[in-house]
Order: sequence, then C-alpha cells, then structure tokens
Amino acid sequence: MGRCLVAPESFGLGDLVVSLPVINALIDMDPEVWLVARARSQALLADRIPGLASAIPEEAITCRPGDRLVDLRDHPLQRDFWWGSPAFDAAFGPLGINDILARICADFGIDADFNKPAPLLANACPELSDTVLLVHETDGSDKRWPADSWATVAAALRADGHDVAQVQREKGRSPLDAFNIPALVLPTPGDAVDALNASLAVIGIDTGLTHIAAQQGTPTVTLCRHSSVYFRPWPHCRVVRGGQCTDACIAAEARYAYNRTVSLQGFQPLPRTCPSGSPCMASARPEDAVSLLRELL
Repeated sequence: MGRCLVAPESFGLGDLVVSLPVINALIDMDPEVWLVARARSQALLADRIPGLASAIPEEAITCRPGDRLVDLRDHPLQRDFWWGSPAFDAAFGPLGINDILARICADFGIDADFNKPAPLLANACPELSDTVLLVHETDGSDKRWPADSWATVAAALRADGHDVAQVQREKGRSPLDAFNIPALVLPTPGDAVDALNASLAVIGIDTGLTHIAAQQGTPTVTLCRHSSVYFRPWPHCRVVRGGQCTDACIAAEARYAYNRTVSLQGFQPLPRTCPSGSPCMASARPEDAVSLLRELL
C-alpha cells in the first residue's frame, strides 16, 4: 500500500494549521500519511501532528507507485478565485475557511470534521496559565495593528488582573516595548504550540500563531482585515474585523494573488504591502477585542 501525501492550501504556517481537519481525516482513513511541507515552518510543525508519518519538502516530492497525492491547491475553488476578493464574494458569498475547505473535501471524497479543532501535541508550560499572549508580529504591513491599540488592550487586561506578554520569534526591539509589555521569545513553531496551548488566552492578528492558539482550544480573539476568510467560528474564538479596504488596497491584492499557481516549488510571491497604510486594520477597535475576550474568560 502506498503513502497518502497531503499538501496544505498554501505555504504559510497558518495555511497548514487551517488545513489540519483535512490532514486529520486522511490520517483516520490511511495508515501512512505524509505532509508535503510547502515551507520550512510547516516541516517544523510536522512532529506535533498526531498520527502523521513524516514530512517531505514540496521540492523533493516524488510519487511512487500506489501513492495518493491530495493537493488542496489543485481544485477549481482555489485555482479560479482569490479567497475574500470581491469576485469570490460575488460568486459564493462570504465563505470562511472551514466552509471553503469543506467544499473542497466533499469533491475529494474526504470526510473532514470542521466543527471542532483537534489540538496539536503540546508540552506543559504552567507558568503561562495566567498570561494573555499578544501576537502582533507580521511579515507584511497589510496586517499590522497600531502599537497604541496594543497598549490599550494591555492596559485593560492588566486592570482585569491578568499578566500580559508579547510574542516574538527572536529577541529584539518591538513597537510594544515602549509600553512595558514583556516579550516571550518563541523561536520555533513547537515552542509556539507549547506556549499558546498553555496561556490563559490570546489576542492576535490573522497569522499562523493566532491560528495555532485557536487550534489548541485556547480562548482566542483574532484581529483581521474585513475581507479575511481565515477566522474559524468555534465557541472559544471571536473576531474583530477592520474596515473596508481602499480601492488601491484591493488592486494591490489582486496583483499579489497567486491562486492559479498550484505547485509552489520555488515560488516566491511578490512583496505584500498596503499602499494605503492599512487604515482598515487601524479601524479595528481595541475596546472590542477586550470585550470579546472577556466573554470567553
């Protein structure tokens, strides 16, 4: 019997995390499931996925006789549309990532459960049980939230009696340092899983670490652009959406879109920046983030 090779819907850490219901369903169906890692960060998370045989870089993939390749990018719903774009919403309405992947799974004959998360393997970090972690780092300006908004959130959480820390991938200067928010350095995806799993709660931008927190069942408030599809509406999750994007931002995202590219071997997307200075994210109110977190605690 051959292997089942499964490739996530894109190359980010969050893209792997939101694809986990599909991977878990395949693990239940097949005795040997391998992750096709589309980035190093995805390969580093592989040993935290229960039941996964191993991981192989997409650049090194070779299908042997009897192997089955499940590529979540190789579907019309992925190839023909950039999720969250005006064209996508006009065709399908405001679908979220769970709904999108459920439709892809139905066509692939995969019975995946998107109703609740299956946590990644995690080690205990009892020292974080009273700490709310703030996930603010981003590789692109389009997701950035103003430092003053983070400061407002931290002050409110401290007034509620909670410890607060900002998550960093490596030790260094941060815009949140000016507000005396201590840093918790989590250099690997595994370190992030342990901390986000153990923390009291998480408030974070729409990025991989915030998606990990939601996957672990940690009370999580996601801060995202108005058009983002990646929020998963589970009982322990809430979302604060920014305002409508400008026409310039929508045009820039259309130029960035790479949905028609199925294989990501050697693929380098264009730099992603917001030509408007991310006013949509700035309009997300810190008071709303705090209020929603209080609902969860």
